[in-house]
Amino acid sequence: MNNVSLRIADLRKKNRLTQQELADSIGVSFQTISKWETGISMPDIVMLPVLSEYFQVSTDQLLGLKPLDGETYNPEKTATKDFWNNKLDYLLKTRRGYWNDDYIAFLISHVWKIDKPIHVLDCGCGYGFLGLLLLPYLPEGSTYTGIDFAEDLIKKGKCLFAEQGLDATFLCKDIFAHSAENQYDLVICQAVLRHLDNPTAFLQKMITFAKPDAYVVSIDANREFECCGLYIDGMDYQELCRHEGLEKKWQTELTRQGRDYAVAIRTAHMMQKLGLTDVDVRMNDKVEFITPQLPDYAEIRNDFIAYNDWTSGISAEEKEKLIRYLLTHGLSHKEAEDYCNRNVAIAAFFSANPTAGYTFMKGQMISYGKKA
Repeated sequence: MNNVSLRIADLRKKNRLTQQELADSIGVSFQTISKWETGISMPDIVMLPVLSEYFQVSTDQLLGLKPLDGETYNPEKTATKDFWNNKLDYLLKTRRGYWNDDYIAFLISHVWKIDKPIHVLDCGCGYGFLGLLLLPYLPEGSTYTGIDFAEDLIKKGKCLFAEQGLDATFLCKDIFAHSAENQYDLVICQAVLRHLDNPTAFLQKMITFAKPDAYVVSIDANREFECCGLYIDGMDYQELCRHEGLEKKWQTELTRQGRDYAVAIRTAHMMQKLGLTDVDVRMNDKVEFITPQLPDYAEIRNDFIAYNDWTSGISAEEKEKLIRYLLTHGLSHKEAEDYCNRNVAIAAFFSANPTAGYTFMKGQMISYGKKA
């Protein structure tokens, strides 16, 4: 019974009952109800069907193993501007570990064979990270335009480009409201499609912005690769790779709202179906190998821990809230609890081992094709 969380208090409050009223109805003392609700004691097994029948719920619902009626699927908010306006610090800390500069140069010169000035449109640009990355390697005279609906990210992008003396155009708007057909030589996005409820429509809109024979590029991480791409020196790699139940979460999100964590591995097929030619896929060669020998080890490590939310443990209340959320996204109670415990174990290990090194491969796939 250690892995259950009685929902008696929630059911009682939902039915607007006092502890005394519930106690009188099922023939126990209000002190007994209080102990059940605070976890001091558990009901005798013979009381479980009594409580279930009284509240008209299943025993699994009573024990917190399944969501209560009315606790419906809560859609992810990653396709909203409010979500991303609160993620500036996260983006600044994570993007620097995304690329090896020499690989960007290789893509531009040897894969896409860009040898004359081009006009770039970055869809879902955030603060313009891709522009800062691409411009030094593009032919002189190339231009960069970033479009994003998150005002705070656009504002930061303008500041960063101004500080570096780089010219750029930033558009604060939804790309579906933007009209710029056949204007750009390279239309690109990074870490966008996986967060959308309709990635195909977004990709289709990107294609409209491209000139004939222009490249359309999508860069995204495959979630399965990402889950198996972390090794922390001193921890069990097999345990770190475990993600039982997350597949159910991903499938639930895909079914319920169209959010596709496998979009990276599907994108090239989507591109072909949307009429792009010369479609191909590359893998980003960046692997983060972080040890105390690096001069900026502490900063990189602390950022990595912070954006993964491994800075501390999790309170019982926070854990229960997360478990209930995961239950509505298809996980079993055990799978949800294992997920929480894994994150707690990582946080505890990093806290106890301040010089621990790690290797992380995000598994970014680069899908691209030409507009016919």
